[in-house]
Amino acid sequence: MNRFPSLIALAILVLSTQAGRAAVTEVQNQQEPTRHPYQAFATANCGLPGVCAVAFSPITTDRTLITHVSCGFSMSTTYGYVTYAFLNAGPVEPVTGIPFNNLQLFTFSSKEGVTNYGINTETYLFFESGDTPTVALGTSEAAAGRVVCTVSGYYE
Repeated sequence: MNRFPSLIALAILVLSTQAGRAAVTEVQNQQEPTRHPYQAFATANCGLPGVCAVAFSPITTDRTLITHVSCGFSMSTTYGYVTYAFLNAGPVEPVTGIPFNNLQLFTFSSKEGVTNYGINTETYLFFESGDTPTVALGTSEAAAGRVVCTVSGYYE
């Protein structure tokens, strides 16, 4: 009988310790390079074979990280084909000293010589204030037509 109050005290101590451990502590990841969501949409009408540039609005924040690119377009593939797709800052062709990332293309349908292409890929490319994110497509023997793209990521 004498032990009963001691056991109750011990149980209360254990339960209060467990309740303290269950409390949630909010933390911030100090390694995260940027904090605010960024998303932009742009289109281009490319009526001739060769380089097709989809330019987004210039970056207005100090630094923006683009982490995802999504595009879609259709083109005649009877004779035409896509030679490249990449994301860069400004110029249409890769220039020494200006970073760019290649973008992976996929086809999702083809009928009567017209193929629908898509880009839906993760990337990791920083842009500084004043830079113009640009998706560049190279085509040969056929035009890319209307190209619709969205980029997303984060800014500081």
